[in-house]
Amino acid sequence: MSPCPTCLGQDPRASFDRVGPAGPVEAAIPPNTVGRVRPSYRVLRERRGARASLDTVADDLKAALPHAPSARCMNPECSEVCEWPQGGGRPARFHDRACQERFQLVQRRLVNEQEDILSALARAPRPSRSERIFLENQLARRRWLLERYPDPLHRL
Repeated sequence: MSPCPTCLGQDPRASFDRVGPAGPVEAAIPPNTVGRVRPSYRVLRERRGARASLDTVADDLKAALPHAPSARCMNPECSEVCEWPQGGGRPARFHDRACQERFQLVQRRLVNEQEDILSALARAPRPSRSERIFLENQLARRRWLLERYPDPLHRL
């Protein structure tokens, strides 16, 4: 195995057998990176290699680069920020109810327009060439806009 440039020539897997004064979390971070840029979770898991077990997932998540504590409101027309709840509970997707209602209104409108365009393209007799080109352009535009309005029912 070639030496890792981050570990300055050390075998990155060697540091995982060591338990430092801070416990197993510090052991997951190579000693020369403590106090500097923290690696991503994926990098930590790859460094563990074939010995990566599910018992070390929590340690790697604690040692990894933390995610942002806030995110923009889900409404693409809004610039407000939603914070991750510190005391637990469901995180907010929208900064207020009116913003969520606006999001749902625009999303429904785009879905309905997309369905109408698809119906118009499938009708008999078929639309003329210029009308078909216009409808396909408008359909592509609705699909492009809908990428910014994800359906909450289709979660990962």
